[in-house]
Amino acid sequence: MVGADFSDLPAASSAVRQGVGGLVLFGMPSAGTGPSIVAGLAALQAEARVHVLMATDEEGGGVARLADVIGSMPWPRQMAGTMTPEQVRTLVTERAKAMAGLGIDMDLAPVLDTASNSDPVDEEALRSFSEDGSTAASYGLAFIAGLRAGGVIATAKHFPGLGHANADTDLGPATDPPLSELVGNDLVPFRAAIADGVGSVMMSNVTEPSWGSLPASLNPNAYSYLRSLGFGGVIITDALNAGAIRDAGYSAPQAVVKAIEAGADIAMVAALSDFEPALADLERAVQDGQLSMTQVTKSVERILQLKHMA
Repeated sequence: MVGADFSDLPAASSAVRQGVGGLVLFGMPSAGTGPSIVAGLAALQAEARVHVLMATDEEGGGVARLADVIGSMPWPRQMAGTMTPEQVRTLVTERAKAMAGLGIDMDLAPVLDTASNSDPVDEEALRSFSEDGSTAASYGLAFIAGLRAGGVIATAKHFPGLGHANADTDLGPATDPPLSELVGNDLVPFRAAIADGVGSVMMSNVTEPSWGSLPASLNPNAYSYLRSLGFGGVIITDALNAGAIRDAGYSAPQAVVKAIEAGADIAMVAALSDFEPALADLERAVQDGQLSMTQVTKSVERILQLKHMA
């Protein structure tokens, strides 16, 4: 999955023709641009050999790419403070139907992190529903149900949780508390989403010390742990252009190979220019026996099943 911009959808045409698996759409399109988005995404799908997942970040509040096109939603923390879960489900269903009408079939939401209301890192105090795992689970499931009812795939993020990380992974390395401190609260919303059948989970770029020094998105231990919770769906990485990845010594294309080898099904990079070198590196990894074709096939099967949900 590579980055594209709502303001210049034709720029992604080459990657689509070459078989990119998905586009993560950035930018903040203005009111009235819905028809051009519909036409642009339809044109890209017409060039695709296999359906391309069209994803964006529609969490609510300040992380809502399409707010001016389909209508806004409150920050998740405000939703949990002013709305019932049923009201959240109803609102998200309306927004999801509008997203699907544009040609968007995947929302990189909800945020299932648990953070205090004074957390200064990456707006987690607003992006998360609650610091209480059960509350975050209740509202997260309502958000997922709304997306499902509106015809959009949900992505639970950012596993194993960024709400208690000590820094912003987009800017540099960040570390979570030990896993033993996350199990009873931070992992509760993710377990609930998995039990509910969420189709996709995003692996974060945080370092979980219980799994070693590598960021989770590059760490086989992170993927094994997530699978051990019973998740059989698609695992997508957070953006591999992040500061935490650069600090670990990997370029985005190198990180793509490392993430897929570790257990990711979909590797996300923010720049279209990273697609061709990443694809070439993946092909070499298979040819050299570094990446098992059996593993690739299992990931492709999971991805195709997810695409059939769209």
